[in-house]
Amino acid sequence: MALNAIEGTSRPDVDIDALPYIDRELDDAEMKVTVERMIEQEMRRMKRKERSDLPLSIDLFEKDEILKQEIERIKKKEQLNALDTKRYELQGPEDESDLDGWRAAVNNTKSQLESQAGSMFNLELLQKYGANAWRVHNFQLEKDLADIKKNTESLRNQILEINRERKNDQTEAASLLASLENKWSDLITQNLQVDIACAALESEVDELRRYKESLQQN
Repeated sequence: MALNAIEGTSRPDVDIDALPYIDRELDDAEMKVTVERMIEQEMRRMKRKERSDLPLSIDLFEKDEILKQEIERIKKKEQLNALDTKRYELQGPEDESDLDGWRAAVNNTKSQLESQAGSMFNLELLQKYGANAWRVHNFQLEKDLADIKKNTESLRNQILEINRERKNDQTEAASLLASLENKWSDLITQNLQVDIACAALESEVDELRRYKESLQQN
């Protein structure tokens, strides 16, 4: 993996040349200032768009008329009439001689009585079975919480293992890079020595050639 990180064979489309566990150049204040200056210069050369690609406005819920009306109500800061409380009021008609009004009032009273009876029945069911239902619900929540904690711990361990492998791989890569850098320095030194020796030999050859020419002239 270290070789892949160096040579880039695992991802040929990506040039991986950073080893965050090893590189410490940015710890140097002068280097950090230099990098920030280069980034700023690069940003100045970037072309800026006069207009953003994002739309200026978004038409929310254009296919849902109800939600669209609700958004408009919120924009206008109008109150929400979510519940019609008048139907829960037991009132007679304003005109006491209105027979249809009395029938509607009686029907409304009957519906309220049925609603109250249903509420009482639900309360009885809650008193009888509610505690066990809540125990089962809490047990399910505790089980879900335990599963989430287990998965979280597993993911945390995976992250730690990945970071540990990255650090080990980069440490190995650092050793290899140091070895290659030393080898490169040795080769450069040898090349310089060869160049110096070649220059000395060329100078000696030129000197011998001039000496030979002087002998021939004499």
